[in-house]
Amino acid sequence: MNKFNTEEQVEKSAVCSVVPEQDAYIDYRKLHYKNTIPDNRVLVFLTGFCLGMVFFYLTGGQNASVGSMLDREHLALMQNFEVNRSGLFEYVIGLRLRQLLFGVICALGSIGGLMAYSIMGWCGFEVGLIIFTLVYQYGIKGILLTFSMVLPQGIFYGILFMVIFRKYWMSDKKSCHNEMTVKGEHQHHKMEMIKTIVLVMLMFSIGILCEVYINPEIMRKIALLFP
Repeated sequence: MNKFNTEEQVEKSAVCSVVPEQDAYIDYRKLHYKNTIPDNRVLVFLTGFCLGMVFFYLTGGQNASVGSMLDREHLALMQNFEVNRSGLFEYVIGLRLRQLLFGVICALGSIGGLMAYSIMGWCGFEVGLIIFTLVYQYGIKGILLTFSMVLPQGIFYGILFMVIFRKYWMSDKKSCHNEMTVKGEHQHHKMEMIKTIVLVMLMFSIGILCEVYINPEIMRKIALLFP
């Protein structure tokens, strides 16, 4: 009887030792796959960027909206333009609040994932179109002009976008806390919601301040490169 019990224990221990090894191998494969395959967000953005480039060439390099907005006459005016901070603040915060509300509604909707990737693809399209249009007009300095339009506020708006739609970026994970009580899980979810709201408001506020008080000065400095 003891002999059978010993064999049984050996078999169980062997099975238990194999299972963690299999789980570790699966985790390794997932990590390796994740590190070798480009992120879907990057692929969607680059696809939009390439479509913007194609659209630029199909229009013969003549994009009226971008070209007229940043022609040499407007750049010359920007060099000595005095910004009305209060008026710009009211305009920017009104515009960004509407965009934030739209993003939150999309994130909570049933097609939030589709909207998230569509917005990312559209941003890539616009960036590609603007870069190629300005490079066509001003050469390599057009790249500097493009970045001056979106920095530094674009960094914080990008983080804000990722946070709002983060549930669509997160990969499926096994639950490692099955022992958590319903009460504990509810408290954890509540804390995560509070952290998300605080982070969203923080990134939104910093982005607004950068767009109103820092970005105009950056664009003015870059405009000086275009005599």
